[in-house]
Formats: sequence, structure tokens, C-alpha cells
Amino acid sequence: MTAFFNTGLSQQQFLDEYWQKKPLVIRQAFPMPVCDLSPNDLATFACEAEVESRLIEEFAEKPWQLRHGPFDDKDFAALPDTHWTLLVQDMDKHYPPLQNLLEAFVFLSDWRRDDVMISYAPEGGSVGAHTDSYDVFLLQAQGTRHWQISDKPLIYAAFRDDTDLRILQQFSADQDWELQPGDMLYLPPHFAHHGVALNPCLTFSIGFRAPSQLQLLDAFSHTLLEQDVAEQLYADADVDVTHSATEIDASAIQRFQNLLLETITDNEGLIALAVGRLVTETKSTLQDLAEGFVTDKPSLVELDERFHAGEYLQRNDYLRFAWHKDSAGAYLFVAGEAYIAELAAAEHLQWLTTKAHIHQTDWQSIRNFPKLMDICCELIAEGAWYWPADFA
Repeated sequence: MTAFFNTGLSQQQFLDEYWQKKPLVIRQAFPMPVCDLSPNDLATFACEAEVESRLIEEFAEKPWQLRHGPFDDKDFAALPDTHWTLLVQDMDKHYPPLQNLLEAFVFLSDWRRDDVMISYAPEGGSVGAHTDSYDVFLLQAQGTRHWQISDKPLIYAAFRDDTDLRILQQFSADQDWELQPGDMLYLPPHFAHHGVALNPCLTFSIGFRAPSQLQLLDAFSHTLLEQDVAEQLYADADVDVTHSATEIDASAIQRFQNLLLETITDNEGLIALAVGRLVTETKSTLQDLAEGFVTDKPSLVELDERFHAGEYLQRNDYLRFAWHKDSAGAYLFVAGEAYIAELAAAEHLQWLTTKAHIHQTDWQSIRNFPKLMDICCELIAEGAWYWPADFA
């Protein structure tokens, strides 16, 4: 069994005992340095318009302040010496070397991972006591951070009303730790926590989000509409004489509920289609960057020639990829769209959705499946894969 860092646990034991259940501190999870990214590098990314960033400042006599980027040198020059935090989202996409860091988490579904957010804070920097609705691994890359956490999830939280930040009105810590460079803290959803920088800190947050019931229902209903199904009408052949012509009685509500359940049961085959689209949707903040590789649909002759010349295709890191196999076929999901390939091509989808590059040998394997081959041509046009030479 594959070890879960240096905890003495296997990856499966971690999933069984801790995942979405209770926090875990992992000492020296990663050797130092985690990467060569510096606080100045992070600030440079925060100055770019297409990069999502935030500045959070804590004040003694007035509410916490939240500002959204992009920022400039004047913004950073005006900051005090202590008690502020810079946060930059999706750094795993903006800074490709961080992809190496994520290899340690491949035992978790890639479609569950949201991003790697990096925060920098001088002494006293914090974002306040809060909860998150997702699983997160908090890796200390530089400096020392003091963490306080609760030992039970806080589902119904009350937040301060004097700031745009979701800071808890009350927070009582049950455990606390100091994390040194290389240490990592795992937190399940809804566990209250508060981290304060004891000196200049870089902290990497590897977040794993999950769609809500409402998002899933919305995706499923859109799929039903597209497939032109679920047109069965409400029926009440067993209705009794009504005592009030305007009452929607309990039996009617039960029939409606049964109708919804039957809709799901009768269209189980479309759930995978809806889920695949939902979990691969491109984040709105990354949409413009993701579309930067859109091009014309290539011909098979062009692909053969370019691969033969030693060129390769590179995966678009701003897009999400996933796959699914059932009796109907093999589904490839990219950027919220579904493509159906040959069932026999399913084993190819496993590596096709994870490889950073597609080389000639890969292409020759894909060429055995006409549907998959055409899908790849479409996805090159959509910018899911691109020739690095064309965008150098």
C-alpha cells in the first residue's frame, strides 16, 4: 500500500480515518524548498489583470478590509509592516512548476481538486477565524504559522457583519500547532480555524471542492432539457374527492415527489453526463486565459506531419479534464462539454486526461479509434491541447 507522506498511514488509511472526518497535522510532509516561488514573484502575479488576487488587512480600531486585485507597486508600498495577507488563486495553473507538487495528491480524484492558492503574510498576517466548505491541505512553504482549530465541524456559523470577509463572530480553539516549513495541516470541511503568521510566511492551500445539491440538480435538469426527455406529466388517477378546491394536499405533494424520483430513476444514464459536465466546467476567472489557445480545427494530414516532425501537443492547464465509461460508451469531459468515444477507447481516456503532452506515439495509438481521433481534432480547435511552438 502506498504511504501517506511520513505519517505511518497508507493513503487508504488516511481516507478511511481522516478524509472529511477530522484534522491531521503532517510534520515534514515535503522536503524544502517546496518550490522556488518568492513573495516578490507572488506579488508580480497579483499585479496581472487576469489573475485572481486579494489583499486582506486587519486593523485594531476599524473593520477588516478586503481588496481585490489587480494591484500595483503603490498598493504594496502603502501596506504596513504587519497584519496583512496577500492571496493569489489558481497558482498551479499560472505557475506550471507547481504541478510537480500536486503529484503527491494523485490518490484523490483530479476532478475534485480546485486549485493551489498561495498566501503571503508578514508577522501578524491572518484572514481571521473562519470555516471553509471544502477539504484543504495547508502546506507551510516559508516561515512559521500558528494554527488554532476546532475539533468538530461548525455547520451553522455566525459571521461578523462589519466586513465583507466571512470571519466568525465567535471562535474557541480546541487544538493549536505551529507549522514550520515542510509541515502540512489537513482540514475537512466546516472545521473552524485561524492561522496567524509568526514571521513572514508563504502558505500553499491545496483545496478540494465538491458541487452542491443545487448545482447537481441544475446540471441534471439542463441535461434532461437537451436530451428532450422527462416530459411525463403529473398524474393523479388515485385522487380522492377534495375538501378544498385551492388546497395542495399532502397526497398531491407525495405524487410530485414520486415524479421527481422517477425522473432520476428513469434517466440514470444521463446522471454521468450531467456530472461530467458539471465538474469540468471552467472557472469564470480563468475563462479568458483558457480561451487563449483556441485555433482552427486541424486536418489529420496536418497532425500527422507535425507529429512526424517531432512536435508535440501540450495540455491546457486552465481546463479541467475527466472521463467515464458505461455500457453506452466512453465519455471524455473537457471544459463542461461531453464527447462520446468508442467504448474500446476507454483505457486511452485514462492517460489522455492526465498527460501533460501528447507525442507521436500517443497519436498513433489514438489513430486506431476514429471517433476519439475526431474528438482530439475538435479539442485542439477548442484549445484543450495546443502546439507550444504556435504560442511561444
